[in-house]
Amino acid sequence: MPIQVFNTLTGKKEEFVPLEAGKVKLYACGPTVYDSSHLGHARMAIVWDVIQRYLRFSGLQVTFVRNITDIDDKIINRSKELKIRPDQLARHYLYEFWADMYALNVAPPDIEPRATEYLQQMILMAEDLVKKGKAYEAEGDVYFDVSGCADYGKLGKKNIEDLKSGAREQVRSQNELKEVKRNPVDFALWKSAPETETGWQSPWGFGRPGWHLECSSMIKSVLGETIDIHGGGEDLVFPHHENEKAQSESLHDKPLAKYWLHNSFVNVSEEKMSKSLGNFRTIADLLRDYSADTVRLFILQTHYRNPIDFSPESMQAAKQALMRLVRAALFAETEENGSGFYPSKHYSFDVKAAEKYKGDKTLSEFHNEFVAAMDNDFNTAVAISHLFGLADKISASKNDAERKLWAKALKDYAGVLGFTLADTRKEVDKNSTEQVLSLLLQLRQDARANKDFKTSDLIRNELAKAGINVMDTAEGPTWEKA
Repeated sequence: MPIQVFNTLTGKKEEFVPLEAGKVKLYACGPTVYDSSHLGHARMAIVWDVIQRYLRFSGLQVTFVRNITDIDDKIINRSKELKIRPDQLARHYLYEFWADMYALNVAPPDIEPRATEYLQQMILMAEDLVKKGKAYEAEGDVYFDVSGCADYGKLGKKNIEDLKSGAREQVRSQNELKEVKRNPVDFALWKSAPETETGWQSPWGFGRPGWHLECSSMIKSVLGETIDIHGGGEDLVFPHHENEKAQSESLHDKPLAKYWLHNSFVNVSEEKMSKSLGNFRTIADLLRDYSADTVRLFILQTHYRNPIDFSPESMQAAKQALMRLVRAALFAETEENGSGFYPSKHYSFDVKAAEKYKGDKTLSEFHNEFVAAMDNDFNTAVAISHLFGLADKISASKNDAERKLWAKALKDYAGVLGFTLADTRKEVDKNSTEQVLSLLLQLRQDARANKDFKTSDLIRNELAKAGINVMDTAEGPTWEKA
């Protein structure tokens, strides 16, 4: 069966047929780099990582683009608080984002444009919209005229009459903008700003681009006027993707994207996880307590269009469940380059490579079930259930050759979903290490108090061999790395 995807624009599943046979142009909105990324960002990154991995597994040639918003009012406001330049702030959190993605085993996109690299293209696009009568200049700002877009609101299922504003934070207040815009729903393509602020020169004066214009310009510049899939979190449907769609299609008279796909939220106590609500855990914090595979399993065991409820209990359950897969994968023969990270064998594993498993009835059936699940709008929840089914068969088998073959297949297909299945059972975190060292120091103290200097010296010497120097002080024993 062909791949089916749920198109937000039409509100139904559709057969995925690329614009050009065998090739896919995929664009997913990346982060606005003004703060640390949290589990909600991890979900979006992992979802699109899996989708592009599976499209490649299916034999399609994918160009995956994920942008970076490195100029935005949030970046500017945060940089003022910290008394540093906006570009310094953006660079800091971009590097942190990259580190998070690497730690999560999220493969890098083929192209990763930054908004500040495409300013001239943004200005030209705004100029062309003004020339075409689809936008207008007002007191140094440029606004898209929503009244001239017949299907505005179609993507987000919004009634234009009920909308108050389609704009993100502006340099000026909404009350001021009422006197400037023709329609409250009109949104900014270019925002004027004082020359003391961050900005650039344009035909309309000093200012900076609107958020929505950034993505439209980067898509056009990097992928062309029409792409196969535009994706992101469901919070981007309106106004961001709605406005992207409106300005791009009004200028080019053709669809911006054939399919629009959106992942749902991560919730905490039934509230969306977000920075504004302050109910989030950063990716770095999570990875101190859980492996990347555990975080990925927690996210992918729910279909991408359904919300996930975060709790320590749900993370612990994912951690325990992951061990079923890890233990089964241990039956595979050890191979080099088995991390699963791009450009490893897991990333390049595809349907042609899977031919080697067709001679085995169990793996042939597993393959068909796995593919059927993923072809059904990337249903990772069902695909993972089949991984667990195969893992259970591996654990129950008494045939060594059979177990090795099945375990190899388990690792390959798990790699399609971005799992490494690395054996982390004996990896000890910092807190556990400190607790063990405290226990050893206490045992040494007890031995000294009992005049058991042989045991006391043994503990100290063995720790020294492990690179830990023990020092006796007036406040008691302490340690440091050698």
